[in-house]
Amino acid sequence: MVARRSAAGERTRTINQARALILTGPDDLRARFARHTAAALIAGLASLRPRPGDVAGHATRVAVRELGRRAVFLDGQLERLDELIIPLVSARAPGLLALYGIGPHTAALLLIAAGDHPGRLRSEAAWAHLCGATPISASSGKSHPLPAQLRRRPPGQPRPVADRLHPDGLRPGHPRLR
Repeated sequence: MVARRSAAGERTRTINQARALILTGPDDLRARFARHTAAALIAGLASLRPRPGDVAGHATRVAVRELGRRAVFLDGQLERLDELIIPLVSARAPGLLALYGIGPHTAALLLIAAGDHPGRLRSEAAWAHLCGATPISASSGKSHPLPAQLRRRPPGQPRPVADRLHPDGLRPGHPRLR
């Protein structure tokens, strides 16, 4: 999972670099690849055949081709790592992959979180606590649901002094003034 996480992060960085080069590169390159999905972008860039021309344009095309080829390599590496993860997950928790919505990556993450002490996952609340998503009410302690500046003033009651000093009751720092 460490190698998979590293490869997935590097693939994302590679695609982001390629998109940045395309965005700042020659107009024809930008027009050709601007709206592609990640998979289509990788395939298109990896098969790019830069022709010599102006130095900057040629260098940009070579760079994005190499980034596309790196992304193709990382895609293959991710597939190979996923194939290695499946038997490891199946050996440790055979029924986990049979559950709906649980693939090898999610199952491996669950097993890593459980660690060598699966007894600590005795309930759904214990699992949520381990993930840092404990469903505990997080009240601010205020009795009124709206802050004072958003509550309606009863008719006929004068506005506070601070509101009367500014037009439309907007003080510096008010969201509408920003």
